[in-house]
Amino acid sequence: MITVGRLAPFDQWDQNMLDLLFANELYATGLEFKRVDGYPTKVDGCVLIIPGRYWVERPNAISEAISRFEWVLAIRTGDEEERFQPDRVYHPNIKWWVQTPKLGAQYPEGSRFMGCGFPPHFNDLVEVDRNTDVFLSAQNTNARRNECFTALGELRRGNKIVEPTAGFTQGMDPADYAVKMCATKIAPAPSGPESPDSFRLFEALEAHCVPIADDLSPKSDSEGFWRMVFPDAPFPIITDYRDLPGYAMDQMALWPANANRIAAWWMAQKRGMAKNLNADLQLLGAL
Repeated sequence: MITVGRLAPFDQWDQNMLDLLFANELYATGLEFKRVDGYPTKVDGCVLIIPGRYWVERPNAISEAISRFEWVLAIRTGDEEERFQPDRVYHPNIKWWVQTPKLGAQYPEGSRFMGCGFPPHFNDLVEVDRNTDVFLSAQNTNARRNECFTALGELRRGNKIVEPTAGFTQGMDPADYAVKMCATKIAPAPSGPESPDSFRLFEALEAHCVPIADDLSPKSDSEGFWRMVFPDAPFPIITDYRDLPGYAMDQMALWPANANRIAAWWMAQKRGMAKNLNADLQLLGAL
């Protein structure tokens, strides 16, 4: 039994894929996990999920709390601003998984990188007809988002749904949004405010769409981000949104072969998370 401790706040959307992983619902790990809120007690070691932006000022407290463990697999989530620095946490036998890493930042040797994943309303998707060529419903709150929406206005062919919203979660009902994503072929995924990472890219992957990833951030030089997180990414990655109509047309012409190839790759990525978890736990001496 491996214990998974979670530091507050709990039940964040960007921890959903981790929840599925430790419930053996993302892909079977062959292991059994017990989830607890806060630091575990009466165990030799633990997986510890740290929502980074909420624990920026407390690396010393974390180091002290985990000093009683023989091993720690630490997972930093929820810190696209890159304020929580894993190398400020000390333990002699620790490995790190880093969500939404920053290009050019330094991380402990052997760190694994991951994106924010898909939210809970994508856990149980339904199969529907793919009757929408291009779909984007998103907040239009930064320069990259604005460029994306402007470019989609220039797309003259295909059936598209393009809906800018005022802010995060201020658009359509999450269940309706998930159904529309499942009915979509091509899903542009413009950058978040701090990082190219976004729920939308992972929503598209989970719904078996073809995402068009954004490699640039409004606030930093992030070109190369997606190759850092996914070195073998099979989906298109864009830097100049003037090219978006052409990208979309190319992907529509390749559908469904491109979607099938990306779906197979995404399944392998989820299987890889389970394998990496086993490998790191073995390396730490937990198994």
